[in-house]
Amino acid sequence: MMRILLFTLISLLWLPAQAITVSDIDVPDISPATASSPEMLLRGASVRRVYGFVKVYVGALYLQDNSITDDLIVSTDNARRMVFYVTSARVSARRFTNAIQDGLSINISKEQMLAMSDRVEKLVSLFDHKFVEGTVGYIEWVPARQYSRIVIDGQERGTVPGKDLNDALLKIWIGEHPVSERFREQVLGHRD
Repeated sequence: MMRILLFTLISLLWLPAQAITVSDIDVPDISPATASSPEMLLRGASVRRVYGFVKVYVGALYLQDNSITDDLIVSTDNARRMVFYVTSARVSARRFTNAIQDGLSINISKEQMLAMSDRVEKLVSLFDHKFVEGTVGYIEWVPARQYSRIVIDGQERGTVPGKDLNDALLKIWIGEHPVSERFREQVLGHRD
């Protein structure tokens, strides 16, 4: 009897946590492995608001190694994925890509931006998609191939090479000058 109770308790400790709900979006705690990506664990999720109150999307950060410290997430060459759950009809591909370009411009130098300009242009072209409320997309770093993969509504839109670009993209949300301090903290798993 004691063995059964002990086994049950240990088993419960190893069960995956339930999805978290952010702004009525159920965000899974695990991104399952695929043919080209390892299993990744949710670090955190948050609502991206503009003008302080318009909910634009829920962002979720998944990491292959969730034990690394916040300051090493960008520099470590492990698989990672930033997922976006569009929650507003006000989001368009143009607005989304403008926000990416603006975020890049405040997180990297002009020289870095110039060196990446062709790849940024290619990245922007991959977001040429009709965004509607309910659209789900992600930017994923694939270390084995050294490229970022863009997937929208389950369809791979393409890839863009270079860890430097993926690092710069991630800095938009968790870097020194994030889109929002609150978003940064929550995506890093620091709930308030």
